[in-house]
Amino acid sequence: MEELNRSLFLAINASAEASLPMRELAVFLAQWLVLSVPLLLLMLWVFGGRRQRMIVLIATLSIVFALACNLLIRDLWFHPRPFMLGLGQNFLAHAPGASFPSDHASGMFAMAFALILVSLYRTGLVMLALALLVSWARVYLGVHFPFDILGGCLVGLLSACLVRQGLAWRDLDQRLLTLLEGIYQRLIPLGRHGS
Repeated sequence: MEELNRSLFLAINASAEASLPMRELAVFLAQWLVLSVPLLLLMLWVFGGRRQRMIVLIATLSIVFALACNLLIRDLWFHPRPFMLGLGQNFLAHAPGASFPSDHASGMFAMAFALILVSLYRTGLVMLALALLVSWARVYLGVHFPFDILGGCLVGLLSACLVRQGLAWRDLDQRLLTLLEGIYQRLIPLGRHGS
């Protein structure tokens, strides 16, 4: 499996002769496109009603759960990043550390699957496409292996499913949302319009 992972990485990773515009596009995708997630969640919370805020709750908890799972996985099994092994080209400054699973992929896929699970299919599919772009860019730039992305996708999917099911238990989602809306309305009086 490791040989396949390395072969796929070398097939996707940018060569030393890769064009500057292509590398700059990949850097934008790898570093900045991920910011669409908190921006979308913030806009849904501030400008949306109760249904949109429920979506924010489910998506946010899915992302947090996915990232927590990643910490546990990394404690159990360390896999170095490609540049730590001297493999391929690295065009994105990154601290050395565990690469499996990818946090960027886990978070983006958790968001996408959470949206799909709450029946926002189009938005979820758009987010899925963005997750794939971010994931491709991180392999292209040399900071992740393809299996890091696959692992992140699976962690994101499982996290979204578990959070969705867990919140449905005894109306926990409704009670938690009511609590969070109350805190929000006390902290930001302008937030009262969304209730």
